[in-house]
Amino acid sequence: MRTLPVAAALIIGLPLVVRLVLDESGQTRSIWWPVPLIALFGLVLLVQRYAQAARPRFDKRVGQAQWKQAFTAAAKTGSLPPHPDVRIAVGVVACLSIEALVGAAAIVIAILLCAPITPAFPWLPALGGPVFLTVVYALRARRGWAYLQVLHAAGRHDHGR
Repeated sequence: MRTLPVAAALIIGLPLVVRLVLDESGQTRSIWWPVPLIALFGLVLLVQRYAQAARPRFDKRVGQAQWKQAFTAAAKTGSLPPHPDVRIAVGVVACLSIEALVGAAAIVIAILLCAPITPAFPWLPALGGPVFLTVVYALRARRGWAYLQVLHAAGRHDHGR
């Protein structure tokens, strides 16, 4: 839910920037076209910084093999890693994967909303990368979501004792 303000900033902001920067034929209106685009991404980063949910920092001592194995185990067996540092690191990665999916989907939606503004601009090729990333992030987010469900179920179970 905390990623939705970032998504809103992208979905609303990109079409506004495109309207400001490009004319109907898809040509830039000014040599200063990068300024509104950079301002939009600055705004998105600022919104992300203040809207992002508080969470522990990723422990860099936890190796990628450890957290990938924990993802697999959570999805297949519903078990969590026994070491708290690994459990936290996997939780952070799970949150990041879901946030990345929301951000990538927002970019796809924003680009689709830009197409009617300047139909002469080649929007279809511009969609290629964001659509590919959205699919990749969707696959990763499934594992992250499964892990977070197991983590929350374990937390409810522990508190019920």
